Amino acid sequence: MMKYGQFVTIPKGYLLGIVMAVQICFLLAWIGVSMAQETLPSGLSRDFAPSGFLSDTIVKDQFTGLALGGVDPLSYFVNGQPELGKPEHDLTHSGALWWFSNIGNRAAFEDAPEIYKPQFGGYGAMAVARSGLAEGRPQIWLLQDDRVLLFHSHANRIAWQQNPVELMEKAQAQWPFLIKKLVP
Repeated sequence: MMKYGQFVTIPKGYLLGIVMAVQICFLLAWIGVSMAQETLPSGLSRDFAPSGFLSDTIVKDQFTGLALGGVDPLSYFVNGQPELGKPEHDLTHSGALWWFSNIGNRAAFEDAPEIYKPQFGGYGAMAVARSGLAEGRPQIWLLQDDRVLLFHSHANRIAWQQNPVELMEKAQAQWPFLIKKLVP
């Protein structure tokens, strides 16, 4: 029986394990908070970001073929933020399904898809500039030279903004080589 004031000896291995477990818990909590904060202004969760098919020229959902997770590509220009389109105003273009909030946006896209589609097929602009491919997220975006650029992370978007002209030149130079690696 221990008396008041006696010290308990804890083996080093146990103490190290406890410290590591606490650190892992903090890391997981931080990741959970970070993911929860990445939402679209309209309340969409990041789960609506496109996923899969990183071998296509347009990033799209691997099960539905939906581009931009259902975000109307014209909403970046018209509303100044990404907003969900409606399935009743859909259009298939470049092997992807696109949703629009109204028939006017759909018609404008049909007339000039190269203007309204995200630059680099929805891949992250910073990744393309670095000769790589990463899925762009519709809620992490930027308008540059009247084109929508998507980014994989907020950090990439901030880094891009430090030198947008040079990075755009690099990305545009890399894109033709990256397209050749993609499955048509």
